[in-house]
Amino acid sequence: MHNARITLASLLLAVLLLPLAAVGTAASALGATVRPAAPFPLVVHSADGAVTIPQRPTRILSLSASATQMLYAMGAGHQVVGVDKYSTYPPNAPRTAFTGYESSAEDYLPLHPDLVILAFSTGTLVAQLHKLGIPTLLLPPASDLAAVNAQMAELGRATGHLTQAVAVAAALRSDLTRTAGAARSLVAGDTYYIELDPTLYTATSRTFVGSVFSLFGMRDIADAAARASTYPQLSAEYLLKANPDEVVLADTSCCGQNPATFARRPGFSVLRAVKDHHVIAVSDSLASEWGPHSLETFVALLAHAFRTQSAAVQPSRP
Repeated sequence: MHNARITLASLLLAVLLLPLAAVGTAASALGATVRPAAPFPLVVHSADGAVTIPQRPTRILSLSASATQMLYAMGAGHQVVGVDKYSTYPPNAPRTAFTGYESSAEDYLPLHPDLVILAFSTGTLVAQLHKLGIPTLLLPPASDLAAVNAQMAELGRATGHLTQAVAVAAALRSDLTRTAGAARSLVAGDTYYIELDPTLYTATSRTFVGSVFSLFGMRDIADAAARASTYPQLSAEYLLKANPDEVVLADTSCCGQNPATFARRPGFSVLRAVKDHHVIAVSDSLASEWGPHSLETFVALLAHAFRTQSAAVQPSRP
């Protein structure tokens, strides 16, 4: 993928908390394995191995926009002392200039964090944090919606909010299913192409963003082209031959793309999606962030676009 952060909603402000006895049942229904709540110290699963959390953290540094959304959604916002520059939701989160790609972990020491959350492991940053004795939880980009639930639960355990985290995950999945379901009949079986940059890098249905489109019952044209990568680069010829019903541009912020610029590319004016005005522009971050706010916003935006399209004349469809 050309950028690890490919910059892939509104979350319920109050969630009915599940009783502790219901946590296992709810998690099983969500397709995520959730271990029971445990007193501190406890061990949680990080992408780079087991991490011991000695006590309930009170000074969390979140260097992941998606993790930041999860923390505030489950009620752990008061434990957060800093978030990265990309964490734009919630707006009152204590944003810093940090990116999560710093070369020295000592940059974080003025905040005195007792838990650091990262989405990407770059250089020796994680090793430095371990050497400084700061528990670090690596939660990489989710591969699908079930992985979102699993991360939410693990983050809930790490912060002492397991019950709340499972409740939020359940409410989120219900909301996404309901929102997508309202428009599913309009696009089920339709093909789509999601653009990550103008050189035609895309994502298959076996990615996180692909799982979002699967909620609508849609088919990814990139699946037949993918071999070694789930983020293949297509050719213009391939795209023209596939002739997708829907095009979603997730390169609006990085690369200034929009329906007009897409339509002006050589030969693209004949595409069905262009002729039917089915080219949708979205913020890059919506197609890459897996936090609850971004997820709800993305699904709601797509559902609205599909309903609007359905109400319009569609001359090129058989």
